[in-house]
Amino acid sequence: MAISLCKKLMRDVAKALVLLIAAVLAQGQNDSGTDGVNFQGQVRYENNIPAQFLQVELWADGETTWRTYAMTDRMGKFHAGAPCMVIQYKIEAPGFRPVWGRVDISINPCRAFETITLRALPGTTIPGSEPLPSSAIDERVAAIPAEARNEFDIGQKAVKGNDFTAAIPHLQKAITLYPMYAEAYQLLGVAQLQTNQGPQAEASLVKALEIEDRMPQAQYLLGVLYAMTNRAHLAEKPFTRFADLDPRNPDAYFELAKVCFALNRFSEAEMHARKSIALKETNAGVHIVLGYSLLRQGKPEDAKQAFQRFLKLDSNSPMAVDVKNVIAQINNQARK
Repeated sequence: MAISLCKKLMRDVAKALVLLIAAVLAQGQNDSGTDGVNFQGQVRYENNIPAQFLQVELWADGETTWRTYAMTDRMGKFHAGAPCMVIQYKIEAPGFRPVWGRVDISINPCRAFETITLRALPGTTIPGSEPLPSSAIDERVAAIPAEARNEFDIGQKAVKGNDFTAAIPHLQKAITLYPMYAEAYQLLGVAQLQTNQGPQAEASLVKALEIEDRMPQAQYLLGVLYAMTNRAHLAEKPFTRFADLDPRNPDAYFELAKVCFALNRFSEAEMHARKSIALKETNAGVHIVLGYSLLRQGKPEDAKQAFQRFLKLDSNSPMAVDVKNVIAQINNQARK
């Protein structure tokens, strides 16, 4: 319910982030890679959970002795500065099938982003597939006092009726009566967002997730709030968690694509945009993000196809004129 209530908010944010993309483009680009970390990747288990703190071995083909090791972070991501050559990589984790790969980055801009899936051997329990500790959740929910639940119900009814101002005191009272009421904090955050109380909404959503991390709507809304306030570096974590909890939702990957672009991680932005498109994202703006991400990687023809797709889907968009101008610039460069 919270997601549908804030859908319009996110469409407005999408337009603002497209303008941010244009501003970033005006700053130029570094064709030699991203500050020495031109080989990037993300490792996930087959249940889409990030593979944390695993070693990735990388080495170059041929007679060179270049070899290095990288470690995945909490999001399963790793990076390394690699020479412009054919690069091989290997991951060996106990209980999982070894993974090898080979990528040719010998042509400028000498970049790669690999998405790697670890598949379990028989008898291995994949992290994140363990039975959820539902007893703790059930105990928390069962402990909600009747008076607090009644206040929540009144507040929820007001939110459904778009009377967000009236909802707030009831949700605040529900929290006062039961401080572990994560669902009330989440709905309070929605009402506060809708009444232009951004800092208060942020505090409510952060508190909701401190109590219960497995709340995809709260993760999404917190990411929205960070994105709206130009804090892309903070938005990535809740959007990534939202994607973990709701992996078939195209909005999760669209938002991650915009965030990665704002952080100058263009190959990741491309990956997330393509994933969003594959999941049938209805906002044509995802093709703009894809197009600019491809441009920043030195792939003008692929970018042009993305921009043309956007125009086909939303020819009356306010962005259409700018997109047509970019296509014209790509064509002019191709003729030189």
